[in-house]
Amino acid sequence: MSLREQIELNKNDISGSRTKNRLTVQISYAMQLIMEYYSMDYAILMDYIEDVVIIENPEEPTGIHLYQIKTKSTDKQYSLTTVIKDEWFQKLYKNAQKYADNVSEAALVCNTDIVNRNKTIFANEHNCLGDIKDNANIKKIVKAIADDLNISEEEVDLSKFYFVKSNLSTKGHKDEVEHQFENFLLKEDPELQITTARTIFKIIYDELDEKFNWELDENCSDINEIYKKKGLASNSVRDVITTGLAVQLPDANQLFEKFQIKSVREMREYSQRYSMIKMDMFSRKEVLINTKKQIVTYIDDAVNSELDAFPAILGFVYEKCVEGANIPSSYSEEYYLKLLIMLSAYKYCYGGGSN
Repeated sequence: MSLREQIELNKNDISGSRTKNRLTVQISYAMQLIMEYYSMDYAILMDYIEDVVIIENPEEPTGIHLYQIKTKSTDKQYSLTTVIKDEWFQKLYKNAQKYADNVSEAALVCNTDIVNRNKTIFANEHNCLGDIKDNANIKKIVKAIADDLNISEEEVDLSKFYFVKSNLSTKGHKDEVEHQFENFLLKEDPELQITTARTIFKIIYDELDEKFNWELDENCSDINEIYKKKGLASNSVRDVITTGLAVQLPDANQLFEKFQIKSVREMREYSQRYSMIKMDMFSRKEVLINTKKQIVTYIDDAVNSELDAFPAILGFVYEKCVEGANIPSSYSEEYYLKLLIMLSAYKYCYGGGSN
């Protein structure tokens, strides 16, 4: 059976109670995985099979990564007795078995240490249980798995099983991962504006949240429907990021200076439209991009007509937009449209007319 068929078959493995009583730390950890796997072709699934799942090459899946996430107040720790009693690794192992050789990683992710007799069991942030299988504590986990599956301990293979110590706190995890994500984006573009980074973060985080909360029909067995309702594809993530990096807005004060906007009332009106345009660049980017292309053709006409001053270009292009009546009504409000023209003209001059 192919991995694609296995994913379709093994549905609804997450209990409804976990969805209703969840902590959003699962979403924050998913954001960390997005950064980790950014260059890979993947789909990230929320609250399907496990808390978070990564599917490699989702069109024809070649590997699966399972992440079971546990949280506790950072001033407390989980005991090995609790871990075994609550069957954490037993359940993870049983779940991973459904995907046979296609499992790339099955990880128990926890924001605290696991201890036995007040001694930390896992020394590192990323621990392969197979590498420490001779440890007395790991042998207890192996025995618990073997007893649960009614197999010999020699049959238990922990080579792809991990304990991951998360650096996310219980209460402040969203702010923490937002800061990490800003730093991640700054590596992509050192000139990135913080407001742009936060907008990108919010869009992706909110979409993951929506996927986590979606109740998938129990009869659904189509992988494309599963991806649509419970997943987010890597190309969609990169599209949001690429769009954000490409359409960064110059500081409003730069625009006011270039276009000689001196009225306090006008500055206030334009400033209010500034954030609206930034959001539209993501949520309605295709329509907005086509509108900008039309505006750029008018800017070309203005420049070819030897209008060199920014204020003159603004007036010329705005008249053309109104006369042509080919600007979508949602973008035709005066200050919104004029600000869009100013941004396009600025980008035309300093960043190329096609953006």
